[in-house]
Amino acid sequence: MKTFEVENRALDSAAGVVVVGLSGYLDAHTVADFDKHTDDLLGAGTNKIVLDLQGLSYISSAGIGALMGLSQRLKKHGGDLVLLQPTAKVYKILDLLGFTRIFHLCTSEDEARAVFQS
Repeated sequence: MKTFEVENRALDSAAGVVVVGLSGYLDAHTVADFDKHTDDLLGAGTNKIVLDLQGLSYISSAGIGALMGLSQRLKKHGGDLVLLQPTAKVYKILDLLGFTRIFHLCTSEDEARAVFQS
């Protein structure tokens, strides 16, 4: 069984930016867990999320759909989504499908923080 784990930590408490670290596989079998986790954050008032993807081994079309849905929900609430340090495999999938032109992709937390300050 492929695993999926999620972990939160504050990046900028004053600005309300939360880092959500993902590890394992984000696919049709795990996307419901991802959606519940991010819905809980939105319900708590979080509207600025950095997804740390350095531990994510694989993302399927269902996972990409979940990222798109999260991005839309955050923007609806005046926030945004940043993708941080995707693995080479995940980056290749995002790039092949054109999502590197849609999402903010950052290589450091400082760069991610700057997205929300602009």
